[in-house]
Amino acid sequence: MFSFSKPKPNTPKKKSKKSLFKRVMAWLHLWLGLASGIIVVIVSLTGCIYVFENEIKDFIEDWRFVKPQEKAFLLPSQLVSIADKKMKDKKATSVTFGAKDEAAIVGYFVEKKEGGEKGGRGEKGGNKRSERKKDFAKNDGEKAKSEVKSQGKPGQKGKGKGKEEKRKGGRRSGTFISVYMNPYTGEILNVKTFSRGDSPDFFRWILNGHRALWLPYDIGRPIVGVAVLIFVVLLISGIVLWWPTKWIKSIIDKSFKIKWDASFKRVNYDMHNVFGFYSCIFLFFIAVTGLVWSFGWWSKSLYWVTSGGKPLTENRESPKSDTTNVKEFNITTADKVLLNLRKENPQASGILISIPGKPADPIGAFVYKQKHTFYNMDRYSYDQQSLKEISIKTPFSGKYIEANIPDKIRRMNYDIHVGSVLGLTGKIIAFFASLISASLPITGFIIWWGKQKFGKKKPAAKPKVASKAIPVSKLKNIAEQEVTA
Repeated sequence: MFSFSKPKPNTPKKKSKKSLFKRVMAWLHLWLGLASGIIVVIVSLTGCIYVFENEIKDFIEDWRFVKPQEKAFLLPSQLVSIADKKMKDKKATSVTFGAKDEAAIVGYFVEKKEGGEKGGRGEKGGNKRSERKKDFAKNDGEKAKSEVKSQGKPGQKGKGKGKEEKRKGGRRSGTFISVYMNPYTGEILNVKTFSRGDSPDFFRWILNGHRALWLPYDIGRPIVGVAVLIFVVLLISGIVLWWPTKWIKSIIDKSFKIKWDASFKRVNYDMHNVFGFYSCIFLFFIAVTGLVWSFGWWSKSLYWVTSGGKPLTENRESPKSDTTNVKEFNITTADKVLLNLRKENPQASGILISIPGKPADPIGAFVYKQKHTFYNMDRYSYDQQSLKEISIKTPFSGKYIEANIPDKIRRMNYDIHVGSVLGLTGKIIAFFASLISASLPITGFIIWWGKQKFGKKKPAAKPKVASKAIPVSKLKNIAEQEVTA
């Protein structure tokens, strides 16, 4: 008997065309992405919101602005005198001046003592940026013992308190108070209170989530740091997996374009691949600069790379005033510092003067050349009696224009992180890059989930129909009929 049924060939299983290196990268990309995904989503979304903090507050907080007048601002001593009466037993720790249409800020800091009591004169208070600068510069080689807090112009590094400082998780606890005043008349426009531990401020809440997932900082910050470090690996492995095998039109189109009219699975896959590629370089810089505040070893290594092998200068000593001939500090001395700095920097967008709390503390001064940026800033310290400038070597000390290249790069770290180094355009880029970053773990998870067989029913096997054998006699008849035809 003969049969027309074809025997099934014993075909071997197809081997993957991917190289071992790409298979390893794919494995790492998958499991590291699943492990860190939720943290990356939180950090990215909070970063998106935080980027435009200053612009949003400029829009909704009208008491931060005044009607410009054709006359000089009041001096620090005059503003402090008015504010101290309002704050009663508290003493001012800083005064911040902005542009002609911006409110001046007199800052206070009330340190939280052991046992939950508050009291005593703290570090400088008075500026949101300065408080934030402490957060972001702590591992940059500066002392950063304390920072001022307010909602307006840039702030500064605080002078150290040495052993007297009480810290919780490396951060001083207490209350920052910002008194917003009309710089022409001394009228008090608003008083804002801020506490790191329990603050109603929305953007502070967002920053706490961004930096520590709303956990205590000594717990949350290392978790965020590890997740961001993993994210850097994901960016590198993602580029390896994205790289086209052949640079032909069909493959290039898949790598650079999203096929919006395709199925959901295809669109989701394209979004993960294409958006990930376009945002990769921006996310790399955002992640690398963010790690500076998570790990000291990363901060030192990054400086070592940018400086060509030179170590980061970590001078933990604060500038000190001469205490051999101590007199009671006269607030009018701060007036002289401000007038001199204004004369030297007529185009400055903001100047902050810190008021010494102890005989050894210097008068600190920060001159900001551009609005809403940190890097283009000059930092000075003066003896509170003689007004002699006191120099201390850190990447952030002195004039920005006189700093060497690695120190300039380190000063730019925060502005690179939030995009403000390129102005509003850079912030927009950082916003969309962070938004894409938040989407990557989601689209990646959908891709992985779609490949799984969880709960999928196998299709019922079709019954095999046995082929009927045709007798030889019938085959001969068929052949004869074909010949006859």
